[in-house]
Amino acid sequence: MGPATNTGLPSDWAYSPSIDLETKHYILLGYAQRVQARFKEHKLYPYLADLRIRTDELLRLQQDKELFARSMRTTLIGFDPNTGGPVREVPEQPEPLQVIDQVIDLAIPKLKQLLRRGIGLRSELVQQVRFTPVGLQPLHATEGWLLLRRGKEARVYAYSIPFLLEQDEEQLHRSVFTRYVTTYTLGLTRTFERIKSDLIDEHPHLPNPATFAVETDTALPCIETLVPLAKHLVHAHVLGLSQSTR
Repeated sequence: MGPATNTGLPSDWAYSPSIDLETKHYILLGYAQRVQARFKEHKLYPYLADLRIRTDELLRLQQDKELFARSMRTTLIGFDPNTGGPVREVPEQPEPLQVIDQVIDLAIPKLKQLLRRGIGLRSELVQQVRFTPVGLQPLHATEGWLLLRRGKEARVYAYSIPFLLEQDEEQLHRSVFTRYVTTYTLGLTRTFERIKSDLIDEHPHLPNPATFAVETDTALPCIETLVPLAKHLVHAHVLGLSQSTR
């Protein structure tokens, strides 16, 4: 069996031994319960992205099996009245392959349902986050600082966006790379502007860095949720800047 992801679901779970529908059903049920439990804790990462990957894997497997079945030379039984194309006898599959088909038919709707739930949760959580530029911004914002505030704590992350994605919204955060730098305690004299000034002094290779504050008054998990939301928001902002200058 292939290596399990952080969510505990092996990449080849649908077709690895043993090929037993009841066993696969329990594997899928356990995975769904784990993901739902994490969503209840408002944890998006890595569960939302993993759901998309697992769904796409099964859709590709389903397509590959259909292409393989069509490529097999079987008895001609007629012609399609709509297209005029030949209709051939569907070859009988060995029982393990039939079980895999049943697993795919069972899993794809369930995974799509979980994926929609995760996307809906992310939309709800984004509404609880404020994203604002700090100070003057450079013309190009593909690298700089993210200041993630929860309460009086502000965690500083360096970010860079080596390439922009415009299509797959679920994968946008993958083009944003972040690195934790330090943590500040905010106060009357320790503002976002002061933090940015300190970062410029300490990192002279970025004399005028793009800097954004990502704030929430909700107790969102930092690594599993706030950082992915910040990456999502900064990517959308930089993409908007790029499109406006075309």
